[in-house]
Amino acid sequence: MVDPKNPGAVDEIIHLGDHWNEQGLRDNKQEILAHNKELGRLFKHAYTYLAGAKLFLEEVASYYIESGAFNVGAFDRLVLELIHKIFEGKPRLTDNPKARRLFATAITPDGPVSHLDTIVGHLDKRYLINGDDGTGKTVLVRRLMEAALARGYNVTAFHCALNPKLIDHLVIHELSLAIINNVEPHIYPPQQGDIVIDTMNCVDPVVNEAYLVEKGAARGMYRQCLEQAVSFINRAKKVHDEMEKFYVPYMDFDAINARREKILHKILESASEINQGNRKTRG
Repeated sequence: MVDPKNPGAVDEIIHLGDHWNEQGLRDNKQEILAHNKELGRLFKHAYTYLAGAKLFLEEVASYYIESGAFNVGAFDRLVLELIHKIFEGKPRLTDNPKARRLFATAITPDGPVSHLDTIVGHLDKRYLINGDDGTGKTVLVRRLMEAALARGYNVTAFHCALNPKLIDHLVIHELSLAIINNVEPHIYPPQQGDIVIDTMNCVDPVVNEAYLVEKGAARGMYRQCLEQAVSFINRAKKVHDEMEKFYVPYMDFDAINARREKILHKILESASEINQGNRKTRG
């Protein structure tokens, strides 16, 4: 839920309840309440399993640090070499670069779904970052974003659907370039001209067999938790679809369509006024 900060002055509230038959919905009140209760129950369990999946994936990542296998010095050199390769000879751009933040992957009723190709497929250059969890892939992407912003380049950062604090992918628009964390569920097959970087080159062999067994077990628990979460989300969607059947017969869709056209007209009018104001300012 997003509450309006400046209702009337800046924000406008659109109430689609103006276009439903309230009596028809009241006649199905008990069914709607029961479906809503079940929907809340299913999502509660889905979020619990997603939280578990995140914890177990963090457990997987922890083993490279705990075992001492992750070579921080080699990783820092890799990052610096990549920054040099990408930005060498490139001019500094704006003093006020923008970082837009989005998601390229979602955890849906059908499982994780990625639309990465629609984001990076048309770009001139792509760097694919391979490597296991815990070998610095998202850190590398974040440090490249910081380097791009420090040089005045606008970027779009695509955050991890399971842990939104992490950045999985980066697009540097003025360079027509993408950096991709190439790991399930967003695997991007290398295309001609793509540069593949493997962070496992910054990892020494793990010789402690117990660590490897524990890491494998944590990976298995991560996948089980994610599968359970998707199962609950899938069931929640089915309940939601059932609940919609109580609403559809009592909605005035012609009135909703007319409302939509009216709102669209206001949006386009506002955009036109903003563009005119910008042109006057530049003039």
